[in-house]
Amino acid sequence: MYLNKLKIGSTKAVCTILILIGSVVWFITILFLIFSFRSLDEGVEYLVAGSMALILFGGVATALTVPPALLIRRMYRAEKYDRIFEEDHDGMVSYEVFSRLTGFSVQKVRSDIRVLTEKNIFRNITYGWEGAMIIMKPETEGDFISVDCPNCGASINMRMNGGARCQHCGTYMRSESQNVH
Repeated sequence: MYLNKLKIGSTKAVCTILILIGSVVWFITILFLIFSFRSLDEGVEYLVAGSMALILFGGVATALTVPPALLIRRMYRAEKYDRIFEEDHDGMVSYEVFSRLTGFSVQKVRSDIRVLTEKNIFRNITYGWEGAMIIMKPETEGDFISVDCPNCGASINMRMNGGARCQHCGTYMRSESQNVH
């Protein structure tokens, strides 16, 4: 797995808190606006104050809710990207391949992988203009195991608790198989 599960958990918790705070601010803003319309008989200044509150607090509420909601959606897409990385851990995966396998546009895939890598949600991933590539760091090399392909017997390196496709016959296997050594 190339996902940083600890980072995902903490980021989702922070995003959820920000969305809740933003929702409360929206609720208070709408209540203030409703009460300013009810006070319209007392003067236009209440309507102006309500409109100003809507603009000010609505902007704050939007700033608190929209970016975290977009980041949460990106993290769900990261799980799909991770499965693709898991299958091809030793090479470069082009954005077109991600796009074809996920149904997302190439621009969205490129943007997602860039943001997710910069936010440390993806580990051991580097990205470029054409695609993304898994990088092997010395501290993560122990995460890989050698597996014999059940179909042709070729030795395949794969991430522990991950998956890989045999380069010889194309068989997909998971490391939970019995042929792990």
